[in-house]
Amino acid sequence: MNSYARWFALAVAALLLAACGAPTRPDLVRLYEAETQHLTQPPVILIHGLMGSTLVQKSTGEEFWPGSIGTMAFSDYRELARMKAAEDSGGLVPGDLFYGVARVDYYKALTDTLENVGRFKRGRAGEAIHPDDRRRYYVLLYDWRKENLAAVRQLHALIEQIRIDYGDPNLAVDILAHSNGGLIANYYLRYGPNDVLDQAQFTPWDEGAHRVRRVVMLGTPSLGAVTSLERLQHGFKIALRTVPVEVLATFATPFEALPHPDAQVVFSSEGLPIAFDFYDPETWRSRRWSVFSPEVSARVIASAPDVASGEAQLAAVQAQFVHHLLRAKRFQLSLSEPVRANGVEVAAFGGDCTMTPARAVLDRDKDGERLVIHPEEVKNRVEGVDYERLLLQPGDGLVTRDSQLGRGLDVAPGLPGGTFPIVQSFFLCEQHDQLSVNPYFQNNLLNFLLAR
Repeated sequence: MNSYARWFALAVAALLLAACGAPTRPDLVRLYEAETQHLTQPPVILIHGLMGSTLVQKSTGEEFWPGSIGTMAFSDYRELARMKAAEDSGGLVPGDLFYGVARVDYYKALTDTLENVGRFKRGRAGEAIHPDDRRRYYVLLYDWRKENLAAVRQLHALIEQIRIDYGDPNLAVDILAHSNGGLIANYYLRYGPNDVLDQAQFTPWDEGAHRVRRVVMLGTPSLGAVTSLERLQHGFKIALRTVPVEVLATFATPFEALPHPDAQVVFSSEGLPIAFDFYDPETWRSRRWSVFSPEVSARVIASAPDVASGEAQLAAVQAQFVHHLLRAKRFQLSLSEPVRANGVEVAAFGGDCTMTPARAVLDRDKDGERLVIHPEEVKNRVEGVDYERLLLQPGDGLVTRDSQLGRGLDVAPGLPGGTFPIVQSFFLCEQHDQLSVNPYFQNNLLNFLLAR
């Protein structure tokens, strides 16, 4: 072996030894051992994101979401719409967290960290808490097909019950909210359990700080996600299947995650901003998009026992679409009103290493107009326009960093819109559905929640 080869071999060996000896993740147990001894630690409420809980039949317990691997591979999940309509007679209700599927983890690592590192036990509403055994976390299981307001009211009732269980009418909780869960927490802090969406001027609640101490918003689309525009046009892709738009239109939450009405989202093929109101039902109806398209209309009618009942079902789905669209606009506007924290500490955690859809091009091809959010799908291309730079911004693959921070709207001097004033933020290289699993997020989460 010549001297160069010997030097190279030694250098490689040194690098390998260094790599083997380097820690790959923080030792969370050692880091937070002292903090777990505090008996006065507030309870934590975990709020999952869209599709983050199982859905089971109320009367039998049979799981319809996500179901088996076979279900995820072959089902179009039409039962989720049918059994939503029949919920009063044994429809679907949340079962538990959707912890993961196969080798993909969504929430298991997070709850394990709360239990094994933070020394929290999972609490059940209605169980009295002993003064010497107070460390609890609770899971807000909500039906993610319904308006977020329904989950907001569940959150209020859960906090009130926790206060009773702890025997403390002034107890303030901490909230850990992933994705759509952050929208629920945001609304609750502003308006409590009150429906303000039909008000000309949204009436603030100003009691959030009496019930909530700290909030973690993880990957929250505070200013919406442009991906929702694509989903409402073409359906929601899950594994090998797609939840069709006629099913998705019966859910309120995909509408409530649309981009903020005041955000400049839609551009022409020339790369110029254009006025485009995607909250106007006529925008969809006139272009024959989504549930107003001939393809969807034919599917809905064909799935019914006869043409008359099929046309009635189609009219009902289209009416739901319009209703959800108009309510979602008010929901988004309510979350961008000027707001003060009044003592609530809010942290924004998320991902910003993936180029993420942030805008849409109103494109045209032989079949008419459509909104395109992926650069490679623009058909009517104009020379000199950088579609990748136009359409994409750093984020977690689903939500841009700016949306996670509630940044980009002009609201009022000194008063941020989108989220409460943020006291801490932390971003890492992780995809949206894997944020909760990341050990570096969990480290920063515990540091925020357990700090005295």
